[in-house]
Amino acid sequence: MKLAMRAAAAALAVTMLAGCGFLPAGSGASDSSAPASASQPEESQPATPTPEPHAASTEMPLPDAGISPLTGRATAFSGQRPVAVMVSNQAAAWPQWGIGTADLLIEANTGGETTSLMAVFESWEEVVKVGPVCQGRDLFLQLMMPLNAVPMYIDSDIYTSNLVNWYTYQPLDGIYIGVNAYNLDKERDITAPQELCWYADARLIQSALASYGQTTEGDTPTLFYFDEAAVPDNTNGWRLEIGYGAQRTAQLVYGPDEDRYFLKENDQDQLDAAKEDGLVRYSNVLLLMASAGFKDDGVTRDYDLSGGDGLYLTGGGAVQIKWQKGEADQPLQLFDAEGQPFSVRPGRTYIGVWGGFEGQSLRLLDQNGAEQSLPAAPAPMAAASDADAETSAAASAAG
Repeated sequence: MKLAMRAAAAALAVTMLAGCGFLPAGSGASDSSAPASASQPEESQPATPTPEPHAASTEMPLPDAGISPLTGRATAFSGQRPVAVMVSNQAAAWPQWGIGTADLLIEANTGGETTSLMAVFESWEEVVKVGPVCQGRDLFLQLMMPLNAVPMYIDSDIYTSNLVNWYTYQPLDGIYIGVNAYNLDKERDITAPQELCWYADARLIQSALASYGQTTEGDTPTLFYFDEAAVPDNTNGWRLEIGYGAQRTAQLVYGPDEDRYFLKENDQDQLDAAKEDGLVRYSNVLLLMASAGFKDDGVTRDYDLSGGDGLYLTGGGAVQIKWQKGEADQPLQLFDAEGQPFSVRPGRTYIGVWGGFEGQSLRLLDQNGAEQSLPAAPAPMAAASDADAETSAAASAAG
């Protein structure tokens, strides 16, 4: 499936105005929906100018044959679209299923004091059991749409609905596709709210897509440039603590024996109930720092995805980077301090999106537990001007 290009008006898609009227009848904005049936300013110049990254291009190259676009490793799934599943991260949803086997795990605060996750797999065949599936959020989709991924979620807020409608991008939303794409964990259903019991199932994905005239096959650009030598020459990245809100601090702790970063909270392992050893660990950790504010509902977090500073951790080391993206259908791209394209080590990756707003925190420790310097927190996103509001209102009316 090719993304619809909206050159002049694409900025509107990023704003996701609630008034565009794209929300289908019967779709709510609650996080607790079970699937329905199938019928359903000028700065002083530094003495030495800081290099600016090259302009982000509109696409990333396709990987070499037999190489995964998500991990840079050999794969048997060439020619398959990735599958991106929204996963609840509230405490009542623990332990989740599938977060320890995902090729890519994305985490961000899109409202409240906790986070949501997106578990991304290079093929539908890897989605053995993933969930509990939660509400779709446009921030996550904007990172996955350039990869031609299949989004999976149950219900969505209006911003997500506007996004997929504007770009004519087809998700598998449990509100409409229901049990044709999602299964209920009957054991958990005995003790937990039913909205925390639904999971994505590989056995259903192909037929669910086919019902929309879609397929699991397609070209997938590479997520990153990969390089086995992309390991920082330091031990400054032994532990990264990302405070997303009062109810969530993700700890990425390096385990030298396995050369992986373990995902923890309160120094306790975050577990995957569908994985034999239960542990969630990744080769790479990528922190994207983005200016943040609120969308027009005053509740949903908004992020400026045009670019910003960041951190990259692998092999116990850390390096500060810059990143760029742009519109919803443009790819994420990484750059080094000199503005040159930045490569990451092949392997599975955790990505955190962090706005630095009130209630959030960040701490980086080296091998000896000493705190390390960090890029400055991003400035808050500027509030829309009256002129912007008028333009938005007009666009909403037209939408």
